[in-house]
Amino acid sequence: MSSTLLRRAATATLVVLFLLLTLALPASPADAAAGKITGKVGDSVTGQPISNVDVYLGIPGCCVWAHTAADGSFTIDLDAIAAQDHGLWEIYFVKAGYVSPVKTNKFQSNGGYTFGQDPANVPAVFPMVKQLVGPRSSCSDPGTGNPSPPALTSTVYLPNITRRLGGPNGFYTPFIIQNTGTANTELEVSFYKFTDGSCVERYLVFGMAPGTSHSNDPNDTVKNPSLPDNAQFSVVVQSFGSKIVGVVNEHQNVLDPVRAEALSYDGFTTGANTVYLPNITRKFFGLFDTPFIIQNLGSSTASVTSSFKSFDGTGPTIVIPRTIDPGRAKPIDPDSDDIALGAPGLTDNKQYAVTVSSNQPIAVVVNTQADKPTVAQPVAWSTDGVTTGASTLYGAYAAKNAQGIGRYSPIIVQNLGAAAVTPKITFTPLTGSPGTANTYTFPAINPNSSKALDPRFSFSTQATTHTPCTTGGADCLADGEYNIKIEAVGGSIAAQVNVSSASTGMGYSATASPATKFFLPNLTKSLCFCPTPTQTTGWSTPILLQSVTATTVTISWYNFLGGALAFTHSVSLTPGGGMRIDPWSYSQLAPDKQYSVVVDGGTGTVTAIVSEFASGGDNAMMYEGFAAIP
Repeated sequence: MSSTLLRRAATATLVVLFLLLTLALPASPADAAAGKITGKVGDSVTGQPISNVDVYLGIPGCCVWAHTAADGSFTIDLDAIAAQDHGLWEIYFVKAGYVSPVKTNKFQSNGGYTFGQDPANVPAVFPMVKQLVGPRSSCSDPGTGNPSPPALTSTVYLPNITRRLGGPNGFYTPFIIQNTGTANTELEVSFYKFTDGSCVERYLVFGMAPGTSHSNDPNDTVKNPSLPDNAQFSVVVQSFGSKIVGVVNEHQNVLDPVRAEALSYDGFTTGANTVYLPNITRKFFGLFDTPFIIQNLGSSTASVTSSFKSFDGTGPTIVIPRTIDPGRAKPIDPDSDDIALGAPGLTDNKQYAVTVSSNQPIAVVVNTQADKPTVAQPVAWSTDGVTTGASTLYGAYAAKNAQGIGRYSPIIVQNLGAAAVTPKITFTPLTGSPGTANTYTFPAINPNSSKALDPRFSFSTQATTHTPCTTGGADCLADGEYNIKIEAVGGSIAAQVNVSSASTGMGYSATASPATKFFLPNLTKSLCFCPTPTQTTGWSTPILLQSVTATTVTISWYNFLGGALAFTHSVSLTPGGGMRIDPWSYSQLAPDKQYSVVVDGGTGTVTAIVSEFASGGDNAMMYEGFAAIP
């Protein structure tokens, strides 16, 4: 595929986005001049100026009113065209091969306007994305030949991407790809339909700088002109020039203040022949369903089996098969008895540990959902399947009755080994949290099975009466926020952490691999695309940081647009401790902005996850940071 990347660039269909900007000219004396509209246009990734962009007043048609110069600048003299003062103007930017990521903005000028003036959310340099979009039914293109094609550097797999799944207000899944290398890179992004495996769209992205991110919302009809509605896709992102990672945000009912849902999961750069899912349920409490999606990361057809073993050890092990073509994905919904979709034979209101085995490397994403129409406040979260077990795991966040909304964190541990284990969890309060350090030891967990700890209940009643406790002490975790360390001496375990409240749900997988550096593709500070962002508007994304051995951690924030380093700061940590890094704690970070972030522990190791919050419904989600790979 790498040999045709640049050839496709030469033959792909060019798609142009016309961005509407309304310039409202306020009242002024009758004899005032109409003024000038001035600004610059630049590449959204490299920040370099774009010349020869056509600038239109009004919908593009008869007349181009300006062309950008070599430095990207343009000027429209409203007096020269006998424009009426106080008029309303529509500005369109048009250049073949470019699209724009910026939403419509409304702003006022006094006798004219220069981009970058009030309000602050209008950029000084208008960003356009160099992107060739080529909808093809086969995603193949013989091209014109290229004697020096770039080499394929890395691949990210996204098992579950959707566009208006379930209807106009259904699930859609924006994804973000971050360049984690030291050189510019090119991307090739391919969408494969769940229903028949066909490739329905492929596009390319050029000149993506180190540390920067590329984002795509499947609902965007300009970037994705050929994606069908009410559909699921697996996506393969190939990088030519530098290593990449990716994260996916899943949204439903986004405008509903009660029924909004948000989930997030990590894309995969490698797969495994065995993947472990610590907590799969069928109609748990009549509410929770955990559909999971399996993607084939190999080069030939995968024969996959999923083995379900109940937490309580009763009932037979249920084995469900799937056959999956390369790059494609198929789901298993435990609530369904349709063998093509679900897992017939499972028992209602049971929890299962699942082992997914394949003759090809695979990746698995689990969505946990309580969102049937009868549920008053839907909640949902997403976690990655675990490919590597260990005797020691780390988690950057757990809670009990926290953040003023009763947030709590059931922790589910799966035994991947051949002998029973009795794992121990050590709870260490986050910096500034009222929690108290404590430990809990699980009863024996048999091979291929799981057990759960719910911190709301006393330790001694976890497997029996589930008695609530609030006092703290040897048999009770005190209210607070913690990071965790899970140890199973001589064993191999995996763990999932669910972070819940009455109206929100988040989740992540504990890691066996602390690292000196982590990449976080998507950080925001009140991202709202609004004139006056505040701490309670839009999406904000506190980082949850855990030290394993690091004492000083450096955090670098890069702008999405242009990739410039926006801010760097350091924090001190005690090994074994952790803290929350809130973007709103740093005035150097601008609101209503997106950042990609690098967390560097120097010679010490850390773990990192990102929590994402917005007001309304279940607008809460988490994703794991990406450990740097040497």
